[in-house]
Amino acid sequence: MTMQINAMNESHLDAAFGLTQRLSWPHRREDWRQALRLGEGVVAEQDGVLLGTTLFWRWGSDAATVGLVIVADEAQGKGIGKALMQAALAKLEGYQVRLHATGAGRVLYQKLGFAGVGAVAQHQCRALERVTPLLPGGGQRRRPACPDDAPALIRLDARAHGQQRDRLIRLLLDDAALRIEVLEEQGTATGFACLRRFGHGYAVGPIICQDLTRAKLLISALLAELSGEFVRIDTDAASGLGEWLTSLGLIEVDRPVTMIRGVPWQPQEMQAFGLMSQAMA
Repeated sequence: MTMQINAMNESHLDAAFGLTQRLSWPHRREDWRQALRLGEGVVAEQDGVLLGTTLFWRWGSDAATVGLVIVADEAQGKGIGKALMQAALAKLEGYQVRLHATGAGRVLYQKLGFAGVGAVAQHQCRALERVTPLLPGGGQRRRPACPDDAPALIRLDARAHGQQRDRLIRLLLDDAALRIEVLEEQGTATGFACLRRFGHGYAVGPIICQDLTRAKLLISALLAELSGEFVRIDTDAASGLGEWLTSLGLIEVDRPVTMIRGVPWQPQEMQAFGLMSQAMA
């Protein structure tokens, strides 16, 4: 039987989870389920065996991200990764598409029209030391998010990277996040950071605010709850967070290349200091 490219559904999740297990990627089955719940995917199959995956997420009418592009070791070198990417991109015609590339995938993505625009630094710590929360300044306060914050957080998020991630923000507010910390200034929400379960422990992200000082204020409040825990933060390598995160014991362990097919978005007063994930960005 020849290899087939099919739409991904929940029946593929166990085999997809197995692919990341064999690669020693940290994704739990629940991380896969959540990713598919928010987006779409294509899989390569032969004789009922899953050979590869690619997931993609449409954030509004013109922005999308691609991730979890995986080909099983035994199927490498057969053009499966290219076929999966072409199938995904065919569904994203007219979209600006963003992804984060490993060294192995970068050449393929360049051939498909992607260009490097930066890098994302993966910082993590197996057992976080105690972190003291930084104190808000005058006119500032931190507070837990509530469902009524959804419209404000969606607007802040979109101003950082041009993606309308309503479904993601509402999912985080509903049950996917353990906590979302909101920064208020003069009674108006001006930033937020999310704490959630991911992989080996906990991840902080998305982190959306105006500047580095505000980012540290939000992050420190969430890290203060995580002494002794595995923690991961994925941040733009140019964000300026790296030195501070390293000083807290969150060392950089990887630096994939950020690649875009289309015109890059120019942030509008907000910055994405932390990603939801390298796949969903």
